[in-house]
Amino acid sequence: MHSVDTKSEIIKILHFKQFYKHYVFNEDGEGGRKKVLKNYIDVNVCIDMMCGDTKNYEI
Repeated sequence: MHSVDTKSEIIKILHFKQFYKHYVFNEDGEGGRKKVLKNYIDVNVCIDMMCGDTKNYEI
């Protein structure tokens, strides 16, 4: 059995704002929630890049 040391890294490939009116709930200082109107949603497109030993070992 072979051990493979891999490294994972998340890479952002695209970021934009989608304009859309919607409500979100933010916590206030007393543990309650406050309803707030937002005008946009942040959108991030990411990939999880995993690097490691790619040799094909046969036993």
